[in-house]
Amino acid sequence: MKTNPLLQIDHLSCVRQANPLFLDLSFHLGAGDVLLVEGANGSGKSSLLRLLAGLASPDAGEIRWQGKCIHAHRADFLEHLHFIGHPNGLKPKLTVSENLKLTSQLQLTPVCPPLTDILTALQLTNHQHTLAHELSAGQKRRVALARLLLVPKKLWLLDEPLTALDTTTQHFFLTCLTQHLQQGGMAVISSHHPITLPHVSPQTIRLPSC
Repeated sequence: MKTNPLLQIDHLSCVRQANPLFLDLSFHLGAGDVLLVEGANGSGKSSLLRLLAGLASPDAGEIRWQGKCIHAHRADFLEHLHFIGHPNGLKPKLTVSENLKLTSQLQLTPVCPPLTDILTALQLTNHQHTLAHELSAGQKRRVALARLLLVPKKLWLLDEPLTALDTTTQHFFLTCLTQHLQQGGMAVISSHHPITLPHVSPQTIRLPSC
């Protein structure tokens, strides 16, 4: 654990329809840290990530970013956050390029690297003018992951980021994740795929089956 954690989760509990998904969960993450969330389907992995993103409120416990409650200081928290859930969050009637340009326009942080470089790296150049609803599942996932590279953010919350990706794109993503951590970024990831990162020792929590 880092001596100065940026993300602090203390005694977090989540209950759905009177059934506890997890209770009294605590962990702290600092720069360069990654947490892998494991568990069976229905154990609460997606619910945990939604709580960490501030999209829902916990039944008990506290989530703080830089010492401040994420709900009380939501605008500041969002400046540091990338969240990719099971839905890819694309506008179906916009093209690939339009979706990514919209992402950059909504952010306060500078865009880097150029969009054309990201499209090339993720093998999306030939699809940049394709409407999002016409893409395959793997192509949609690549567009969602492109947001991580387009606008740098400190904290990545990723729910099954490798789903529908081919082996080449999986390796590319893991390389980008490693670089993100080496540059002081952080990540919380749920994945059924093995996540192996060179020179990185991830924290791991396993949520119990309901």
